Amino acid sequence: MTDFDVVVVGGGPAGSVCAAALGAQGRRVALLERDRHPRFHLGESLLPASLDVLSALGILDRVRARFLVKYAARFVDGAGRETPTRYLFSEAFGARWDHAFQVPRDEFDELVFRHAGTRGAELREGWEVTRVVFEAGRAVGVEARDDHGVATTLGARFVVDASGRDAIVARSFRSTERIALLDRTALYTHVRGAWRDEGPRAGDVQIVVFGDAERRGWLWFIPFADGRTSVGAVVSPAWTRAHRDRGGPAALFGAAVEEAPAAKAMLDASEALFEPRATADFSFRVRATRGPGWLALGDAAGFIDPLFSTGVHLAMHGALSAGPAIDAWLADETAGEARLAAWERDLRGGSDLFVGVVQAFYAGGLTPYLFAELQHPFLRRAISSMLTGYVFDDTRWTRAMRARFPVKA
Repeated sequence: MTDFDVVVVGGGPAGSVCAAALGAQGRRVALLERDRHPRFHLGESLLPASLDVLSALGILDRVRARFLVKYAARFVDGAGRETPTRYLFSEAFGARWDHAFQVPRDEFDELVFRHAGTRGAELREGWEVTRVVFEAGRAVGVEARDDHGVATTLGARFVVDASGRDAIVARSFRSTERIALLDRTALYTHVRGAWRDEGPRAGDVQIVVFGDAERRGWLWFIPFADGRTSVGAVVSPAWTRAHRDRGGPAALFGAAVEEAPAAKAMLDASEALFEPRATADFSFRVRATRGPGWLALGDAAGFIDPLFSTGVHLAMHGALSAGPAIDAWLADETAGEARLAAWERDLRGGSDLFVGVVQAFYAGGLTPYLFAELQHPFLRRAISSMLTGYVFDDTRWTRAMRARFPVKA
């Protein structure tokens, strides 16, 4: 007997948005989250294009009331040789929104998760999915341990893998692979008292670039409304090897800050709220993001280096568009397959655009454009458009960026 129309594995933004979309269609949905909300997570800077999703869900006003508004991304040369460049979201081609939000993920993820419950999804926290069940090559449910540790099998007509970097389906099929040039390590913490700009600029994300072509790295500064700031450094394998005698994550984080005097100045009056932590080898792609009776969303479908704060945006955009496609598949599998194929092409096309540009940043091809004293107006607006997340339409600027910064295998 089928217990649910859809079982969604993972209660982050991807799983919660998809569960909300399907629940609103009257589908019986179970949303399983291994932890209990609120729980810590990185990826705190939203993109303006994600506001389309928040608006469609009906929670944009609640997000606006709780979180800090950001109007731009500011790139800073850590050594102070180049003048900082501020990219306003309002400069993007076809911009529908001139702002986004800086969101502590524990608060934001819980808000979206609870909202899925109001849309009809059955919320189950403390439920750890151990595997997706397949019969004759088709997903038919999941095996999970409930919040008491009891093993249970939940049947489903369709399974959504939104399990984050665990990527339950992809890893069981061994279909994950690294992305060229994006083998990086992130070192991160939260601080109080870091420098931030004033007025409308107070919510800007600061991206501080340091190192040469071989060891290029960068630091993020993401301010929150309560005075905290998320700070992290993304470093290359060559940089890590050169500093391996420093010790653990805290020492490496300190070394990265020392190499970027501009970042050090931003942190001079700050206090760390927890010891810096590390996440290594975090960028990967998944060869197949859907199959008979299942699809993968968010980080379970692959993760791109966070230079452009793409994680949550790709997760929510993919999840919102997946909802109607899955609903169509449940009504008519033949017609639904065409919808799911179009969904996969759309998401992969946007993701690949981000990959090519981020690869160009590390290879050195993008950086001169970011800090150019006299910027070409078209290229400046194209970079602003990348930073806002409008990457899923076939337009002049997306074609130009694909041609200039193709994905490297």
